[in-house]
Amino acid sequence: MSDSVDAPRDLGPDSGTAVIEFIFGSIVLLIPVIYLMLAMSQLQAASYATSSAAVSASRITARDAEPSEARAREVAMMHFTDFRLAEVPVTISYSCSGACGEAGSLVTARVETKVPLPGLPLIFGSSNTPHITVRAAHTDVVATGRG
Repeated sequence: MSDSVDAPRDLGPDSGTAVIEFIFGSIVLLIPVIYLMLAMSQLQAASYATSSAAVSASRITARDAEPSEARAREVAMMHFTDFRLAEVPVTISYSCSGACGEAGSLVTARVETKVPLPGLPLIFGSSNTPHITVRAAHTDVVATGRG
């Protein structure tokens, strides 16, 4: 009869490294995926904020008797603050088909922002940060004439 005690086996030089390989592989794969998710979420937030700001700016211009670029900028910054992008530069421009205050004319608001990629302002500084430009435009009809 043989004893049920197992004799130690020589498993070779690779024995016990699976855990180390798994941890190393996980880190190598997970860090880029997490960064990509952060970057995509920041770009999506910027896209929503830019689109909302363009809609608001065109509606302010089309419906106010005295449209104010300062008011449109204030509303745009409110949208960007809602998406936690208060420090990004925002440019708002307008164009009209026909007279801007005339009933039936079209007012187009274009909003552009430059979104920095997450983490890179710490490396490159806030003025030299690589960024992605996000643009949105919205056209609205002037319902009633001004004056």
